[in-house]
Amino acid sequence: MRFFTSNEIIGGNYPSSQIGGKAFYLAQLLKNKFPVPDFLVIPCSTVDQLLEPVNVAVVQLSRGLSESSDAALQETALAIQQCIRSVSLPESFARELQDACCQQFGTGYLLAVRSSAAAEDGASTSFAGQHDTALYVQEGDLAEQIKSVIASGWNAGALKYRLLHQLPMERIQFAVLLQQMVAAEKSGICFSMNLKGNMADMVMVAGYGLGEGIVSDRVETDTYWVNRQSKFIEKKVVPKLTALRYQPQSGVVPIPVAETLQAQPALRDAEIMQVFGQTIAAEALLRSPADTEFSIDHTGKLYILQMRPITTAGTGAIKILDNTNIVESYPGLTLPLSFSFAAQAYQNVFSGSSEVFMMPAKTVRALQGVFEHLLAHAYGRVYYRLDNWYRMMARVYPSRRAMQAWEKAVGLVDGESAKMQFPLGRKIRTFLALAKIIAGYKSGNRRFFRLFYQNYAALRRYEDHLASPSALWAHYERTTSAMFRPWYLTLVNDFLAFKCFGWLQDLIQYFRIGDQEELANDLLCGIGGVDSEEAVIAVLRLKEAIAGDKALSKLFLQPPEAIAQAVTDEAYRPFYDQVNAYLEQYGDRTLAELKLETKSLRRHPELFFRLLKNQLSTAITAAGFREKQVQIRNAAEAKVAQKLPWWRPGSWLLNTVLHFARYGLKNRENMRLCRTRAYGAVKDIFLEIGKMMANDGIIAVPEDVFYLTINDLKDYCANGNRDDKMAFVARMKTQYAAWAHLHLPDRIMYTGDTLPVFAAASSQSQSQEQRYSGIAVSQGRVVAEAIVITEPELDTPVKGKILITKMTDPGWIFLMAQAAGLVSEKGSLLSHTAIVGRELGIPVVVGIPGVTTFFKSGDMVGLDGDAGVVWRVG
Repeated sequence: MRFFTSNEIIGGNYPSSQIGGKAFYLAQLLKNKFPVPDFLVIPCSTVDQLLEPVNVAVVQLSRGLSESSDAALQETALAIQQCIRSVSLPESFARELQDACCQQFGTGYLLAVRSSAAAEDGASTSFAGQHDTALYVQEGDLAEQIKSVIASGWNAGALKYRLLHQLPMERIQFAVLLQQMVAAEKSGICFSMNLKGNMADMVMVAGYGLGEGIVSDRVETDTYWVNRQSKFIEKKVVPKLTALRYQPQSGVVPIPVAETLQAQPALRDAEIMQVFGQTIAAEALLRSPADTEFSIDHTGKLYILQMRPITTAGTGAIKILDNTNIVESYPGLTLPLSFSFAAQAYQNVFSGSSEVFMMPAKTVRALQGVFEHLLAHAYGRVYYRLDNWYRMMARVYPSRRAMQAWEKAVGLVDGESAKMQFPLGRKIRTFLALAKIIAGYKSGNRRFFRLFYQNYAALRRYEDHLASPSALWAHYERTTSAMFRPWYLTLVNDFLAFKCFGWLQDLIQYFRIGDQEELANDLLCGIGGVDSEEAVIAVLRLKEAIAGDKALSKLFLQPPEAIAQAVTDEAYRPFYDQVNAYLEQYGDRTLAELKLETKSLRRHPELFFRLLKNQLSTAITAAGFREKQVQIRNAAEAKVAQKLPWWRPGSWLLNTVLHFARYGLKNRENMRLCRTRAYGAVKDIFLEIGKMMANDGIIAVPEDVFYLTINDLKDYCANGNRDDKMAFVARMKTQYAAWAHLHLPDRIMYTGDTLPVFAAASSQSQSQEQRYSGIAVSQGRVVAEAIVITEPELDTPVKGKILITKMTDPGWIFLMAQAAGLVSEKGSLLSHTAIVGRELGIPVVVGIPGVTTFFKSGDMVGLDGDAGVVWRVG
């Protein structure tokens, strides 16, 4: 007789047809260093030998089962099992088995005897719960329990399952797994994808005691969901009254759970994340959604007891929605006109950029459907269609490492680059395109800004085209087409900015100068010439003008609306001219500025006076703002000079890369402000169209235009459609009011055309921890009062407080300038939050999922921008 130890299996090539599906996957786990209990396998060939005395009888009984009634099936199954149990196992087998077990597990062992049929735990058949398992089996009971488990391969449920899946009924290949028992304090099952909801969620059930209680539904279990991208944990905790445990006198029996544990989550957050990591790794190993079973012993050690593919996954053509990075631009609910305009802009810009990246025309045509769906609108929120982004970016990035650098730059925690292939031809083409891009990099950027301001000026002259809706629409299409035609240059700049930032980090690490992320961040502080920074400087100068003028100081004691009206008086003319100059240059920069429905400061000056009045209480000055930046940057440059003197060739290389990183990131911010200005001008035109539609009785008020789409506006302006839209707008407002209460995750995955259903948002904290780690992007350490903001206003009182928020957009700079520090759920090293935080010189930590639920306004919070940690004080 032959037995296979776990070490023999992982050292050889044993197919599932020989050792069964369960043992095969356990061997794969063990090969890849998963925490698997030791095991021994009785292979199919040995089981066949054991059953030799009854094989003929079993085969005869099995014939004709496919045409049997359920009653006949049960009767035959019982007869086959009696045959198998009647077999007397050879003494030589029992002796060899005992020797093998003692050698593998030591004396006094306790084992789980489990089935491992050849078709079990397969890609399309699981046999979940169809075969028997014996737990805490001792030496004296081992032979009988092995026979019992083998016999379960022919029980009525297992045979019916075979019939339903058209599997062989005769000479079933059956192996037996002997696995060292884990004295489980808690156990559970984990699916790497939630097949009954958002497939981006790992779903897990767990309870106290042995896993047999969980898989057989004999004990109460909690349910946990972990989103792949955000790592945010949601929980459904129930009273757990019973645990399945081993008692020496009575075996495995249900016993009461201690009262102090009943209402507590069975798993701590750290344990949930440990199981999550193992299950996601199992999915990568399988290259398929994974189902794992696990146990945790009294020492807290995790064991993976089983892995198999999820047979019901049906994961063809999975759509992946992800709000990384784009949530900065489109936070919260976004109305249809904003989404449809953004989707069209993305389509035009990225399809138009294909030429510069040397994509063949055939490829561009094949990607048209991808370009059209780079964005998705889910329950009123804007997401990237990440699956389409990868299809597109795979044509641009030549290697997995380059793709991973892009993922890191935009803040993708759970990327897809590991699954991608990069053909040599594509790498060569990308290299040639990159050489061409670098050669024309700076001249291309100069051309972009020249063309932008030329086309922007034309776009703003829409008042010359108000004679009819068709004339206004023709102006809109002509000028926006010209404006966005060279917009691919922003992609070129971002591409090189991301590359240079990655190279800068690599060089810092290579020359061992310091922490690669912290030092790279500090070297990028105080770039200069950044328009978002200049907007703050301009506000600080206006604040200083108010403080230095008694009449203005008195005026700013009034409400913002009164200030906006009074400041037009001739007595305030110089100051009023300064305000108008600011509004003309920066008046489209505000919170959620890319949402067309957001009011701009340029069109609503009273909003600007609210902002300006709020700044009066801050101590920060324009000079102080600059000084803090210079200090951070000089300290970083001194550290580089000390470790890498100017005369070393490596210094020249690092400084060249640093130059281009600074240049790229400065232009990235300035190009974003160009986009803000363009969107502001488009917003003006759409409001004019709204006025025309309201005058024609199509919508009730001009602002209702934002509940329509680009196609609706074109149909009205260009095609003369005058159909009433009031009922439609009313329905959309009702729908958006309902969507406002939903809690949507950062990543959504699904198949087909129907989005998963989501529940209303909960304000309850989902964490048991006290310290939270994220990405450190701006140095400094501070302890201050927290203010948790999900719906900011320009006059929110944030002075001296630590801002805790889901994300920021460029308009947040006015709040950040007053804050003691900032923590956000979203963000990356190259996000707007990171860049502006470094410029302001305040400690910033980004990328802490769920942080807005962990704290409340008024909490005292510690923030360490060097270590990337935030914690509750007191």
